Amino acid sequence: MFKNHPKGLLVLALTNMGERFGYYTMLAILTLYMQAKFGLSSSTTSLIYGTFLALVYFLPFFGGIVADKALGYGKTILMGVFVMFAGYLLLAVPSEPNLVGKIMMFGALALIAMGTGFFKGNLQALVGNLYEVAEYKGKQTIAFSIFYMFINVGAFFAPSAANSINNTFLQKEDFTYDATIPKNYVALNDRILTTAEKETFIVKAIKDNESAINKEKDTVKQSKIKTDIIKAAKKKEGVIFQEDVDRYLFNLKAAGLQQLTASGKISDPSMTISKSEYQLLSSREAKDTNAIKEIKEKINAISITNAALYGDSEHPEKFATNFAQSYVSKSLSKSYNLAFGVACISLIISLLIFLLFRKTWKPIDKTHKQQLKEAAKTGVIEDVVVLTKHQVRERMIALCLVFVVVIFFWMSFHQNGLCMTFFARDYTVSDISPVHNIAFALLSLLPFAVVVYGIYLAVMGLFGGEKKPLQGIIVTLIGLAGMVAYYFSNVHNMTDMVKITPQIFQQFNPLFIVLLTPLSVALFTHLANKKKEPSDPRKIGFGMIIAAIGFIILLIGSIGLPAPSEIDDGISSTLVSPNWLIGTYLVLTMAELFLSPIGLSFVAKVAPPQYKGMMQGGWLAATATGNLLVGVMGSFWDKLPLIAFWGVLVACCILSASFIFSIMKRLEKATNN
Repeated sequence: MFKNHPKGLLVLALTNMGERFGYYTMLAILTLYMQAKFGLSSSTTSLIYGTFLALVYFLPFFGGIVADKALGYGKTILMGVFVMFAGYLLLAVPSEPNLVGKIMMFGALALIAMGTGFFKGNLQALVGNLYEVAEYKGKQTIAFSIFYMFINVGAFFAPSAANSINNTFLQKEDFTYDATIPKNYVALNDRILTTAEKETFIVKAIKDNESAINKEKDTVKQSKIKTDIIKAAKKKEGVIFQEDVDRYLFNLKAAGLQQLTASGKISDPSMTISKSEYQLLSSREAKDTNAIKEIKEKINAISITNAALYGDSEHPEKFATNFAQSYVSKSLSKSYNLAFGVACISLIISLLIFLLFRKTWKPIDKTHKQQLKEAAKTGVIEDVVVLTKHQVRERMIALCLVFVVVIFFWMSFHQNGLCMTFFARDYTVSDISPVHNIAFALLSLLPFAVVVYGIYLAVMGLFGGEKKPLQGIIVTLIGLAGMVAYYFSNVHNMTDMVKITPQIFQQFNPLFIVLLTPLSVALFTHLANKKKEPSDPRKIGFGMIIAAIGFIILLIGSIGLPAPSEIDDGISSTLVSPNWLIGTYLVLTMAELFLSPIGLSFVAKVAPPQYKGMMQGGWLAATATGNLLVGVMGSFWDKLPLIAFWGVLVACCILSASFIFSIMKRLEKATNN
């Protein structure tokens, strides 16, 4: 893969891979951490998440200016590493869920964003500089595809790392992960209305929406509209009724009993809740059956002995809140802190790679300003590219037009860490069979990836001109052996269902990037050899169309599901197969391969030499704007039906594709100039 490429590509790719591993480990759990620890609503979490992502991708614009005008690429990158390290370290320090804890979290996120601003765009500018040498001209697109694949190697392992740390720490506390516990516990932090306040609140909510209610003549539908209006008003104002309190406490009591039963801390059959009973209760598919009634009676008859496990034996009613507080504050939050600490370690590894092998990139660590200074001293200026004002203007306009398009791609795509994670948590089956878990377990995915790469090697060896497929066949057999070993050790004769966490879905995008990149590289290389390769702007347009198809899949999977505002207890009563999300991630990954690495290459080719760092930052600033809109779009999660929510994203992708094809001639002219 690295044949006919400079050695610096591998060094810079590994440097970026380590940094991205830490970043995506943190990002996989950030929204869950904020909601579990600080009790933030979906809307507030969305805005914080979107603002953070916006800063992460917008600040490289200024980091590029610092490098172009003052420090140079290498020094600015090193400064970024140290600032990021301080941020991750602060985030890893345990804190209380109070004002000080929030200040620490916001300070940490600000440092991470600032450090990324110095690091990310300038590392990409160095990659572009590697291919300014005549020997490597014309290989930038392939180089950035390889560079982008390494980003996703780090991102692939990140959710599994976060997941493993969470589960390991919880197991030491005799707990297992249950998404309903922090959600119900957080809901209890809302203000409880008195009977009089409740009546006033309901009257006001209905009066404010009187016109919408009166439009519907059917009394049954009117009642449904009123119920939805009251639910939406409660979420917006952060209030709950007494019946909400009773329901949340019951849910926590059930979850607590199940956790204590599984850990063996209670063993009285009349007081234990088995996993199957808890799953039946959680499914809410048979609310009025005798089995459900018996489980509820058992839970409500909690003994003082069991209550004493978490608090005062004289106040058994406090069992639910005491258990939830211990689970969320003392166990789950600390497991998140440990996961954040992983980023510190990965940054140290990145720093060592970058410094120990600096000889591979040091010769090209020169900004246009530095090149002109050297040329003035030596009198040799032929190798320094100097554009006319008209050429600079045309290139800058072309870049800005592409930046506009990618804003809407990232607004849609980066819902993977926000609303697609909410969908995984609230609408997707979390208990799956051992066979289905093969698609989620890291130890099965790794040998599967080896098999895929073995097949690639065999095919390339057979048809690539060398006629040596043996190496690929051996690699394929090694991967198959690993898959068989996993099956017999973790699947064969296993009957218990396996619980998956919401963040684990985020491993599929980087996995698919790693698996599909060699295929896309081979495709574009083949087309280039036949002189039929589409231009970079045209590839970006195709990517937007493919992204629209990805969200159409999720839209179809959401048909018949209740809107987020209609969910009472945090999890939908109707759950869908995880395969809907996996399929969406697969198609979105195809779109990403047509857009993101191609966009990086386009910027490296078209950016005027004196603005390389700034324009790489400009690409990321466009990504930042899209990420800011991620949060804005996420704020509608509780307000729109699911089909309407995904439909908005489909429309944005289609409109963006239409726009880029309408200006294609101008973009291709700038690319060829």
